Amino acid sequence: MGQVILAAIDIETTGLDVEKHEIIDFAVVPLNDNFKVSALPEFSIRIKADHPENAAARAMQINHLNPAEGVNREAAEEEFHQWLSDNVIEKIYPVAHNLEFDMKFIRQTFPSKFKVFSHHGRDSMYLARAVNDIFRRRNGEELFPGTSLSVVCDVLGIMGERHHALDDAKDAAAVYRKLIEMLVTE
Repeated sequence: MGQVILAAIDIETTGLDVEKHEIIDFAVVPLNDNFKVSALPEFSIRIKADHPENAAARAMQINHLNPAEGVNREAAEEEFHQWLSDNVIEKIYPVAHNLEFDMKFIRQTFPSKFKVFSHHGRDSMYLARAVNDIFRRRNGEELFPGTSLSVVCDVLGIMGERHHALDDAKDAAAVYRKLIEMLVTE
């Protein structure tokens, strides 16, 4: 029987449309029960787009990645499979910022491995929106002027590299942990 783990996940894509854009950076960072990085090894891979010509200029400006670099999708799926096998991981409870977006692309890119991800993930973006609702109700104004990962990180004082899957996965976990701590002490 394999391990069931919490893991922060993130992707970078060639655009926002799952039908024509692709994952070009993918990371999974195992977490402990306190939403901190665990001792299990991380998984991170750059994936070459099958159709780099479909890349949205704005997405490429944001992530600064070359869609023509990396391994092909099949090799990326095999490496992910090997990482799961090497670490005896049966199920991942994902933690992400805008989890629904990431899961749509992961389902499209890794259909045979999608079942490893539980439908009971944690989304730091939704949690930030809930915190905004609480602050608005108590103080008449929201804590976060927006709920993008970069805005929430800035307000919470989480400084990291942005728009690379591995760094953003770690930031999403840190944001989730800080928001939970805020709610527990409130």
